[in-house]
Amino acid sequence: MLIGNIMDPQISTDEMDFKHALFASYANIAMVEVKLANQAPASSLRPSHKEILYLHCIWTKPDCTATDLVEMFGSSKALVSQTIISMEQKGYIVRTKDPKDNRRQIISLSPTRLAESSRELELIDKSIKDLSSRFSEEEMLNAARIIYTYTQNMLKYLDDDK
Repeated sequence: MLIGNIMDPQISTDEMDFKHALFASYANIAMVEVKLANQAPASSLRPSHKEILYLHCIWTKPDCTATDLVEMFGSSKALVSQTIISMEQKGYIVRTKDPKDNRRQIISLSPTRLAESSRELELIDKSIKDLSSRFSEEEMLNAARIIYTYTQNMLKYLDDDK
């Protein structure tokens, strides 16, 4: 089967190596984001790629704080603070006082952003369901482990190069 690929539009899935698959997958995810942005109502603002990364980190880190984001991204406090303020103004996140420590603010996704994410989550769920009908549970778990380990290695090697 031929697939569209930014590197080689005529490469078949049978000929694709791991590197090509990753580049093509990244491009496909970016295309989904562009198409979702184009389909969004004019009143809806789509997050940037950077904001999507922040949203994912906030969504997956319980009681996420600005300090957590500084550590995760290896970024300055000022840059993280600017991004948080911008995302809060756009309605993507909310900040609340930490009940255990009034000096800390917990960052979480806003109910509006969660509702706007339903289309992405629906696409993810449909894609996983389709894959689950074609691959065994063991194959799905192995693929998940490989992708996760690969991306963790990229982060590790990036940090090692500093």
